[in-house]
This record gives sequence, C-alpha cells and structure tokens, in this order.
Amino acid sequence: MVIQDILFEVKKFRFEEPMKIAFATIVDMETCIIKVITDEGITGYGEAAPFPYVTGDNLETVVSVGKDLRKSLIGIDPRSIGAIHRVMDSMYAGNTAIKAGIDIACYDIASKSAGVPLYKYLGGNDPHILSDVTIGIDEPERMAESAMSWVRKGFSIIKVKLGEDIETDAARIRAIREAVGDEISIRIDANQGWSVRDTVRISRVLDELGVELIEQPVQACDFEGLAEIRRRSDVVIAADESCHSIYDASRLAAMRAVDVVNIKLMKCGGIYNAIKISAICEAAGIRCMIGCMGESTLANLVGMHFAAATDNIRDVDLILYIY
Repeated sequence: MVIQDILFEVKKFRFEEPMKIAFATIVDMETCIIKVITDEGITGYGEAAPFPYVTGDNLETVVSVGKDLRKSLIGIDPRSIGAIHRVMDSMYAGNTAIKAGIDIACYDIASKSAGVPLYKYLGGNDPHILSDVTIGIDEPERMAESAMSWVRKGFSIIKVKLGEDIETDAARIRAIREAVGDEISIRIDANQGWSVRDTVRISRVLDELGVELIEQPVQACDFEGLAEIRRRSDVVIAADESCHSIYDASRLAAMRAVDVVNIKLMKCGGIYNAIKISAICEAAGIRCMIGCMGESTLANLVGMHFAAATDNIRDVDLILYIY
C-alpha cells in the first residue's frame, strides 16, 4: 500500500459563544480537513487546525506546506509512520498542525487496514473516557452560571480559563465553587497570564477552594518559573504551551518543573510524537492530559482514541464541535 494522493479542504465553524482566554478571544475557527488516498482504496482522514498564538502558523501556511509535503509523500506506505515523519521533518522544522493532520490520516489508514478502531490499534482496550468542559473568562456571576449549566448536563469536571488580575480571578473561582458545590472538580488554566509571584499567592486561595490543577500559569519559556511554582504550591502544576516537543518534555522532566503535561496533537505534530511525549513523562512520574485548541469533531475524536489507548493520559480536555 502506498499514498496515491493527498487532498486539502478548508472548513470554518463558529463557536456557540466566544471563548475568552488570557491572550485572545476566540469566536470561530478555520481548519483544514485532509484526505490521504491510497492505491488500495483506503482513504484516511485527518485535520490540521492551526492556532497562531500556539502553533505559530495559520491556515494559509497549512495548505501551502501541505501541498509541498504531498509531493514527497506520494509513493510512501502510509502505515510507515516513522518514515512519514522523517520526510516531513526533513522538509520543515515546525509546522506541527499540518504534520498532525497528515499523521492522523495515516493512523486512520493503518487502523482501517488492520480492521480495528484506532484506540485498539494503539494498544487500548477500554474506549470509555471522562472529559472536562471549559469555561471562558467572564464576570464571576456569569462564569458561575455557566459552570452550573454544565453540571446540570452531567459534567463533573470544570476547567476554568483565568489569567487576568489574581483578585478578580480568585473571585471567579469562589463564585464557581459556591455555585457547583464541593463534589465537582475544578481545574484552572491561566494561559501564561500570571507572574511567578502572583501564581504562588493565588495558589494558596485556589488550594483552599479545592482547585485540583493550575495549568500554564506563566510564560511558556519560563521553565524555571514553573519549577519554582511547583516547589512552593500545594496545587498540581501543569504545562501546556511550555511543551511542544519531546525535547520540551525531557527538559520539564529533568527540571522536575511540573506534575502534568498537556499534550495537544496540533502542538506536537500528531499521534506519533504524542506517544513519545507521554512515554517520556511516564518514565519521569509526570502524568499527561490530552487537550485541544478548538479543533472540529474529527481531531477531538482522535484525541479521545489516543486517551483511551494511553495509560498515562489521566486527564481529558476535549470538546466536540461539528464541521
């Protein structure tokens, strides 16, 4: 079996409500659906959803780079995932979103060829997972109302976007905790919005309020800051924007900088690299989360399969959108 062609189709979808995070307000998303066609009639589907603030590219570069990669990937067995990545990495150092899209499509072909669901192809057994749901930044009362609406729908884990001034952020969590009660798990994501000093200060309040995890409180490049916060905080500390690659994961592990790493397929270049990051973290005693950046249903379902197949993925932060 070899790759016969790769096709790219741009899609756009709008969120039901704008999602405000520390450094942006997201209203809609553009994504690229990828079809990898083989000579044996099996077609694999992938998605490349760039997020410039994190992946450093956009839809225009995704399509342009994808068309360039297509020329070199035609004729390769799509099940030879390592070879696919070696070709892509030899041509482009970054551009992880398009690499992820092609990677996902190739894994789709491999699992279809084997006649099993993707989670089983990746070594999993139980397809059941439990995901949180994310609430964007707003006034404390509105965030509390939003959290309660999700609890009524059956969610037991609420992830809250913060990252503005710590007094207002603390008020937001107090309002949410009062609304949902003590039985609901609360995680927060500051998206690089705080300083080390402010994180240490607010972590004491968050601990008292039963917050179980603080994700990416400081700038992505501040590994030392993450390590200091972890030493001084009783709340679990997670890295997101600080970990794009296996090299980032290795450095975070060596520095004992975090307790959790949030793996995102668009950020690391797909399942192939996600497996490596998870293995590095597992060896260092760091648990992993699988997250997303607003991709469509396609990429989020792939993330769910990866989570179901990977023992070290303990936390799931995925949302289903229709494209």
